[in-house]
Amino acid sequence: MSQYRLETEEDMSAYLDINFGHGVTATYTVGGSSSTINIIINNEYVEQVEGTGVEALKPIAYCRTIDVPNIAFGNTLNVSAIKDVDGNTLKSAQNYTIVNVQSDRTGFSALMLEEI
Repeated sequence: MSQYRLETEEDMSAYLDINFGHGVTATYTVGGSSSTINIIINNEYVEQVEGTGVEALKPIAYCRTIDVPNIAFGNTLNVSAIKDVDGNTLKSAQNYTIVNVQSDRTGFSALMLEEI
C-alpha cells in the first residue's frame, strides 16, 4: 500500500523563512496597495527570443500562490537586500517589474522579473 506524502502549508512557509529557510522579504504593489511577502529569488538562464537559442540570466522570484492572489503583469516587486549569515550584504535591495506569472499548481508561483 502506498502513502502519499504531501507538503503542508508549514512546509511551504519553511522554505521561504528568512531566518532558517531560503527566503528574503519583498513588497509587491497591486493598484497602489502593497503587501509584504517572503520569496526565494534566483537568477536563471532563459531563452531571450524563442527559437534562437540565445539565453541570458533572468531574475525569477518564487512565492506561495496564496500570498499573491491578485498579482499580474506590470505590478512591481521590491526585494530587500540579500545578506549572508554574518549580515554582509551580497546584493543590495532591488526594484523589479513583473513580466510573467507562472503558477505551478502545487502552491507556488514563479514571477519573472525585470529590473527597474
